[in-house]
Amino acid sequence: MTQSMQRGSRRSASSTRRGLLKGAAASSGALALGFPAPAILAQTRKPIKLGIMNSFTGPTGYTAVDNINGMSLHFDKINWTIAGRKIELIKEDDQFNAQIGLQKARKFVESDEVDMIVGPQASNVALAMLNFVKQSKAFLVVSGAGSDQITWQRIPYLFRTTITTYQLCTPMAQWMYDNLSKDVILAGTDYVAGRDTLRAFANAYVAKGGKIVKEIYPPLGTTDFSVYLTDMAAAGASTSFNFFTGTDAVRFVQQYASLGVNRKTRLTGFSAIVDTTVLAAQGAAALGIICPQIYTPVLDTPVNHEFVAAYKDKYKGLPTSFSDYGYVTARVIDEAIKATDGDTTDKDKLAAAMAKVSFEAPRGPFRFDPVTHHPIQNTYICEVKEIDGAMVIKDFKTIENVQDPGVKTF
Repeated sequence: MTQSMQRGSRRSASSTRRGLLKGAAASSGALALGFPAPAILAQTRKPIKLGIMNSFTGPTGYTAVDNINGMSLHFDKINWTIAGRKIELIKEDDQFNAQIGLQKARKFVESDEVDMIVGPQASNVALAMLNFVKQSKAFLVVSGAGSDQITWQRIPYLFRTTITTYQLCTPMAQWMYDNLSKDVILAGTDYVAGRDTLRAFANAYVAKGGKIVKEIYPPLGTTDFSVYLTDMAAAGASTSFNFFTGTDAVRFVQQYASLGVNRKTRLTGFSAIVDTTVLAAQGAAALGIICPQIYTPVLDTPVNHEFVAAYKDKYKGLPTSFSDYGYVTARVIDEAIKATDGDTTDKDKLAAAMAKVSFEAPRGPFRFDPVTHHPIQNTYICEVKEIDGAMVIKDFKTIENVQDPGVKTF
């Protein structure tokens, strides 16, 4: 090697060393000043991917739209950014089908590499996903499904921001026994959520001393309930407690009234039997229905007034329970990721942060049970009334801080 080549080689090596030292010093200085290093900056700029799973088609399709609307309302508020990272929604339709939902969950994790799966609304879909979620260590925030069986699982990265059947049915069953009737007939859609809901109600009602006269389970998508309603009327119970959602709820309530069953058997039901959206279609047939809710747009709190006003301004209609589900879910995700400074890779840290999230929601005080990862929240006993010419789901009794025990009760 010539002397000039040796000098050039030494200059090049020296330059490389100076560049490395300069870069290290810059990174060290940036960190000392509280600024992230370039590699960390690149990580924080990476979008937060949320895999949104819901039943966008089928008889409960409107609930998925309301859920997304509620989420979007909160994400609009924070400019679709958490801790310097943009929020990206990847939506999939589970079509209310358990196997399709499982396939979409696999896609979220294995292809889309989402930071979290959010949803679903259908309990049968949620239950089908649980083993995969547990094995893959996916982070799942259930933004709808209410089956108690989900709560019993104790999966470290699974949280639910909505309801369990226990949380609504137990207070309702106890209130009904004390205030309305000592016997009841049960009717509900024949799938996991319908059966779980009625069993949760029956468990609490019988424990108080109540009598279950009969149970009836029409299939999902029933258009003519007359044969079932005739059977219910013949049973002779003073009240009925029912689980139907979406268009099934509309048809059931209308036919219950038109066949005159409500003249002898008072109609009550799970929250979805009446909601802001289906109430308009049910009309006067829904008057007098009593049901438990965790949310109604007429809740008289400052936070709910603000939420309703913002929702009406953007979507030109009133929010539903499913809108509240979505809004609260988005707020929970926001608060948890902010608490980890945008880190979604350390799932233990993210789960610990999420378990500590609490705030005043449109539905009332919201906080998680640190063991079950399910909300501790108010349950409202409501009645459908006409107030100032409008049909409303009006709360008249508040049961505060209802907590699902997180163990099998039926």
